[in-house]
Amino acid sequence: MEVREEVRQLAQPLAEEAGVELVDVEFGAYGSRRVVRVLIDKPGGVTVGDCAAFSRRLSDCLEMNQTVPGRYELEVSSPGVDRPLRSLEAMQRFAGQRAWVALKEPREGRRHFEGELLAPEDGRAGMRTEEGTYWFEWADVKSARLVTDPWGVARSRGRTQ
Repeated sequence: MEVREEVRQLAQPLAEEAGVELVDVEFGAYGSRRVVRVLIDKPGGVTVGDCAAFSRRLSDCLEMNQTVPGRYELEVSSPGVDRPLRSLEAMQRFAGQRAWVALKEPREGRRHFEGELLAPEDGRAGMRTEEGTYWFEWADVKSARLVTDPWGVARSRGRTQ
């Protein structure tokens, strides 16, 4: 089992116990540093205290289970304003908001779409863009994230939110 999935399996029950959502787990090397990055959230957002408490609990679990061999850094934070969308449930939760989707294979000559998220239907993610409405099989989505519009303009609809 890969490190990322092992960390996810340890972090999920801790997140439920702490009353937070486990948004994502990343594991990678950045130069000579190896980093385990965990994103958590809750309604109203997480605080620095939430992140610190979760980090202490997860760090203890990772050490006890020797999940990550060798030296590494553990980072626990909120997903931020450009929150990754890792499931159809996340797409449902953020329907109506602006998002960016990258596909594994091009569709109609493009891989990237930006617009308003639609509530998923029949296991597919939907998006309304300036060019039209698109539906994607979840298995075809490479990555997706919310997009912050600092001016509060929903370009896909051409009106202020």
